[in-house]
Amino acid sequence: MKLRRLIAGVLCGAVAAMFCLTGCGADTGMMDAANANSVAGGDSSLPVITWKMGSTWGSGNIHYTCDERFTELVSQLTGGRFTITNYPEGSLCAANQLFDYVQNGTIQCGGDWGGYWSGKDTAFELLSTTMDNFSGLDYYTWINQGGGLECYQELYGQYNMTYFPIMINHAESGIRSTKPITSIADMQKMKIRLGGVLAGRVAQKLGINITTVAASELYESLQRGVIDGGEFSTPCSDDSLKLQEVAPYWCSPAWYQSAGVNGVMINKDAWDALPEEYQLAIQTAAETCAGEQLSRYLWMDFEATEKMLKEDGCIVTEMNSEDWATIRKTCQEIYEAEAAANENFDMVYSSMKAYREKADTYRDMLKDYSWGFNYDDYDAKSQE
Repeated sequence: MKLRRLIAGVLCGAVAAMFCLTGCGADTGMMDAANANSVAGGDSSLPVITWKMGSTWGSGNIHYTCDERFTELVSQLTGGRFTITNYPEGSLCAANQLFDYVQNGTIQCGGDWGGYWSGKDTAFELLSTTMDNFSGLDYYTWINQGGGLECYQELYGQYNMTYFPIMINHAESGIRSTKPITSIADMQKMKIRLGGVLAGRVAQKLGINITTVAASELYESLQRGVIDGGEFSTPCSDDSLKLQEVAPYWCSPAWYQSAGVNGVMINKDAWDALPEEYQLAIQTAAETCAGEQLSRYLWMDFEATEKMLKEDGCIVTEMNSEDWATIRKTCQEIYEAEAAANENFDMVYSSMKAYREKADTYRDMLKDYSWGFNYDDYDAKSQE
């Protein structure tokens, strides 16, 4: 409630129009009061501030549009006095440099997917995705009600940053392949692109050959036979790369990424220099953006799935039940082993398990109504 009241105060006191603002050279992006009033044309006591926001996503990428939506909301909530300029991957730095750029204060913030930083700490992977565990709704509820946000702040805080999720998506599509996949044995005969350090460990334990391929090279690698299968993201993202053109088989669901989270990492010194009203604007913009994207992303996935099945001729396959059970068991074994070895991973994983202890009882009671069911499937089961 305090957050909402303070944001309301910011909106009442801010100028009604949005302004075109120029950048400045200070590390925090802050102008002096005289320049603030000159640029904004008002007498607000709040300064005009401009920040730079790098990204791990390229211009036009579906994820990058979420970065842009977040900065748009920040500007709107502050009457144009606080603006954040978006820069796609490669324009300020390479994607793998973004973490260090924000940590060191070279830029004030960056749009990321935490799994990219698993080499620094595997706990970042849990903050960005789970294997065969959380759904998108689980992430959303855990972050906002179950102590999840505190886990993000704790881990990123160790690297001189604060953090807010701005996008939550549901399970990835699954593996796109040039040959059908219905078993672990099928995958053992293939070269597959699979994201995530821990998913790689599961694959290794299952005898699956994992190959590293950049997303930008995924289409060509499938087309040329460099790999036999691979994953990128959810259906709408896969469709943006037209993977179905070179990999008609679609093995679903995606055990290796049952949901995903993107966010904005913010340099702690830049954050601390902000007026409280602007900090609250960032929090509100992040909350709003995450809520919007939860439904927007899923709707686009509905549309992309329909297109790929009806127009593009994708052939859907499923893993057999025995191998699916083996994958589930292996994922849990890898998680438990990493929790025992990494204090930060255990911190996040324990919080997730505590959330499930609360959620799973009611989830089980709801049965089909927890997420939903398809009438045809329901009618068939009722007649068995």
